[in-house]
Formats: sequence, structure tokens, C-alpha cells
Amino acid sequence: MTRIADLRLPALSLAALAALSIPALAQDDMLELSVALGVVDANFNPTTASIFSLADDLGYFERHGVDVTYVKLDGTPQAAAALYSGSVDLADISLETALRLRADNDVKVRGVVASSIGTSFLIAGLTELETVEDLEGRSFAIADFGSLDHALGQAVLTEYGVSPDNIEYVAIGAPDVRIQALAAGKVDATTVSFGTYSSVGEVDSIHIIVPPDEFSRRSPALTKFVAGLESTLEEKRDAIQRFTDALIEVSRDMQADPERWIDIAAEARPDLTRESLEQTAELNASRWCINGCMAPAELEKTLNFIYAKPDFEGVAVIDFADVSDLSFTQQSMENLGAAEGFGLDLRN
Repeated sequence: MTRIADLRLPALSLAALAALSIPALAQDDMLELSVALGVVDANFNPTTASIFSLADDLGYFERHGVDVTYVKLDGTPQAAAALYSGSVDLADISLETALRLRADNDVKVRGVVASSIGTSFLIAGLTELETVEDLEGRSFAIADFGSLDHALGQAVLTEYGVSPDNIEYVAIGAPDVRIQALAAGKVDATTVSFGTYSSVGEVDSIHIIVPPDEFSRRSPALTKFVAGLESTLEEKRDAIQRFTDALIEVSRDMQADPERWIDIAAEARPDLTRESLEQTAELNASRWCINGCMAPAELEKTLNFIYAKPDFEGVAVIDFADVSDLSFTQQSMENLGAAEGFGLDLRN
């Protein structure tokens, strides 16, 4: 496993650190937890999933008394495999994967908290491809077959009336690899986050075919959550609660102070321009999981969306209550108070 210390971001500025003054619990009170993340989220992802890095590097985990070990893996399938094998306590996986684990393998897995609601994904392609329909018969880069970007990209294409069977999918790995391959003309299109797309700067040969807001409208609002086996949720309840509290608190702080997030992101990701990070911050504004993004209505909507897909025909129907444990976010709202203001994750 890879310890948090091995995943540190470049040192934060003294001004950023001085603004925190977060008192930590005594070392003896720290509880341990291992969490599998895709490589892009284990490092600094310029989306609301940056909370995984921020909670570590800004001391939120220490403040809440949990020592988190991130295990970096290449996409959802590997994270799910690590969870299934018991190699990690928790894993950030797609809801679709959680349903498959439950329905096909009787793996008692439940989601506890999420990092984002409303996708920041987009579909980018060569400039010669003007519409979604133009993607038919062309190469489309994905992380892996069954990965989140693959599943969501298929869902959006289907909404446009384009059969995924008419797309030539190429599994080549992480988002930065996919966007670089597109910019180099090695593939014709891909699905990545807005932040990843911005990392390549102005490239005349590529453009956005489906922008983030349109992608969100044509895909489920809640796509991933951090999940664990029922046995682990019981055995490590206190540690998981502290982990959940830390993620929600940092989400609220980043939404409340977008300039602070931009400053941190600019230092952590020197490959991105400040202008692109400012645009990303605007996109992120409503997507922070200020209450943990586990509202029953959103879970139910996502599951209905998934079960309506052709490849889920015949799969045993699992209710959202059987693939989630809402007690952790509910307890966080008691511990921290229900978030107020704006966003897709507001709840009473």
C-alpha cells in the first residue's frame, strides 16, 4: 500500500497553511483507514474530487482523527477488485459497479459518501468531428472497459441516439493519457473532466463536442461513491465516520471560498493556467458534496437510469437502500450541521 506521505502534493504556500490553524487530535486517538482511489483522484484532480487530496494535505483527516492510506489504482474496475478482495477498507467506485457486485456476486457492498454530484465530464474530439453522430465508426479512448468514463460516455451517446456498438473503444488508461492521445491525433475522441481537458491548453486540432452541462443533463447526477463491505462498515464505523466528516467539511470550505481552492489548485497543478482553474471553480461551485451527496432521491434516480440501460436487462434489481448506508452522512449533518447556501447537495 502507498502511505499518504508518498502522495503529498507540492508544498503549500505559507499563507495557505497559516490560514488553516486546524487543531489535530492526539496521535493516540487516530484511527486507521485504507481507501482505493483512481490515480487521478489520489493525486490532485481539478474537480470536486480534489477533496481527497485536500482533506489529507490541509490536515482535515488529522483534525478528525483518522489516518488515511490511499491506494492508487488505474480506474474503477481495479478499485472494485481491491474492495472485493479485502485489500482495502473503502473504494471510490461507480454505482453501476456496486450494483454489479451486489446483483451478480452477492457482495454486500454499500456506499457511504460521495465526492461530486453532477458530472464535470465532457466529450472532446478532433475538430473535424462536429456532432455526436460524427463519432460513429471512430476511435474513442477510455480508461478501461467498465470504467466510469466508459459507462457515462456510453450513456450520453445512447441519449443522443448513437449506439455504443458503433464506436471503436480503445482502453488506454488515465484521463491525462487519454487527452494527450487525443491532442496527438492518436484517437478521435474521449471522455474526460473539464479540468483534464483544460490541461492541454489551446490545441487547434481538438474541441469540445459535448460540454459539461449538456453531459450532466444526459447522465445521472450521482455517478460514484466511496463504498465498503457491510462487515467493514460495522468494524470500522468510527474511522469511516471521521473520514466522512472530514470530506464534507473540506467540501463546504472549498465551496465557501473558491479563491482559496484556485490558489491551492494553481500550486498543486502548475500545468494548468489560472484562467482555466477559475473556469473550473465556476463549474465546481454547485457540485461540492456539502452534505455528502447521498440524498435518497438522487440515488434512486441514478439506479433507475442504470437499470434502463440495455446492458442491465436481466440484472437483478437492487434497491438503493440495499446498496447504500445513509447513516454516515446523516451523522455528519448532525456533527457539522446541515449545510446552507446553494448547490445540488442541499438538504433539509
